[in-house]
Amino acid sequence: MLDIGLFELLVFSVPILVTLTVAYWVIRLAVRHGTLDAYRIDRVDQRIAGMQAATRRTQKTYGGSEPE
Repeated sequence: MLDIGLFELLVFSVPILVTLTVAYWVIRLAVRHGTLDAYRIDRVDQRIAGMQAATRRTQKTYGGSEPE
């Protein structure tokens, strides 16, 4: 077995645990940010599509010219 004391174990393991914890939170926040950004873009796209559909309905109803 390894002849390692408690102090050496702490000196070795604490920085590794801190690094892993920080990496976990950075990845977690990045994924959350990306997900929220995707939802925001999706809402904007849906709003634009709805406005375009309303414009097309209005043009059909009132006999407007179709855009090319």
